[in-house]
Amino acid sequence: MTAELGISEEELTDAYIYVLGRYLVIRQEHLDLARSGAEYNLIKHNPPVRTGSGTSAAPSFVNPNLDVVYSEAWIAVDEHTPAFLDVPAVPAGLYYTAQIVDEWAEILHNVNERNFPAHPSGRFAICLAGSSPDLPGDCVRLDIPTAKAKLLARVEIGDDADRAVSLQHGFAVTSAGHPSISRPVDIEPFTNNDLPGVWVFSQPRLDEALAATDSCPRAGDVRPLADAAAAYADGSTENAAALDRLVHEVAIPGFFQRLAAFGLPVNGWGSTGNRPDFGADWAFRTLANYAGIWWNSALEALYILLTPDDDGHWPSGDGSYTVRFEDGDDPAKHACAFWSLTLYSHPDMRLVPNPAGRYSLGRHSGITRDADGGFTVYVGRELPAGAPETNWLPTPEGREFTLCLRLYQPAADALAGTWNPPPLTPAKSTRLGQLLHLARR
Repeated sequence: MTAELGISEEELTDAYIYVLGRYLVIRQEHLDLARSGAEYNLIKHNPPVRTGSGTSAAPSFVNPNLDVVYSEAWIAVDEHTPAFLDVPAVPAGLYYTAQIVDEWAEILHNVNERNFPAHPSGRFAICLAGSSPDLPGDCVRLDIPTAKAKLLARVEIGDDADRAVSLQHGFAVTSAGHPSISRPVDIEPFTNNDLPGVWVFSQPRLDEALAATDSCPRAGDVRPLADAAAAYADGSTENAAALDRLVHEVAIPGFFQRLAAFGLPVNGWGSTGNRPDFGADWAFRTLANYAGIWWNSALEALYILLTPDDDGHWPSGDGSYTVRFEDGDDPAKHACAFWSLTLYSHPDMRLVPNPAGRYSLGRHSGITRDADGGFTVYVGRELPAGAPETNWLPTPEGREFTLCLRLYQPAADALAGTWNPPPLTPAKSTRLGQLLHLARR
């Protein structure tokens, strides 16, 4: 079939991964705008998740971040109509950023004191690149390549959620008028557990989805592969059915193989690496959009994710495990701002509801340390006898799970990959796991 298709199975997989990255953003746009009262240029302040308050506190969306309060908005502009972003003054030492990404989820701007030291707060004008609207003199211009963008404002919760919420509500988005807005491309529903089939190559949907300017310098290499798949599928219903089988038998498994192998895992963890943006790596962009859409620059946060074992198996929620952080492994020593370790079910990347409302550990979670400064994280359905509950992450019964270590403003050794977290070790082999970890150093 690949001879008739005109591209190889590997090229089909590349084409699928490339277009999937765009459809993941379109899916999120649909989900966001389906919320009651949601509209373009209208900011939504999401409430904080208060750990320890029970199962009702667990968000149901993919890969939630429990360290910050989020405010979000879909921004729409045109050549005559900018949007305005207001950023509050945030106390020194408290992490915040206002991230703006394009329609492919490429990072465009991070507004904070590190990137805008002369204007860390106040008003910013978000403008369509190449446009010349009249702007007030007290604002900083931020260009976006297409008429829509996504804003994610984050403020560290720390040990004062009420303060974070108050600052969060200082972020505001307004429009200078009434821009012409195109609604998101119509797509068929899909989930991370049930990825889309051949319809991603259907026309004119494909052209509409990929019309948004892609800043990736390698987009021109892979777009023709998607067009070839689309042309073949359009040839007949038989062609479409055959290509759908190939998508499910080759392209989707190929995507998951790349997901499992990303980041050259060390100690069973794969890092998103020292990436200020996606650059030419469109495949990583799709992986990021799948595993945690609205990924941010490594200069803001480094994401280190647990990977499957050498046989491709993820840890079971019915097992018991530990991660032993010696004093030198303390994540606080490898993050200039702060850190967290969060457990998610796999592959859907959702929090695991539990009566204790325990989803994440970090700087403000009161971890119990040993006399030498190190500490052990206990991962399992039940807390082991004698283990401190402060160090426990409950797992999903009968399901696989993964872990994500976030380092905010990561230190140089974490960015360089010269420091990596210690391995997740089955509880019965804890001592052996620690010895193996020490031997790797």
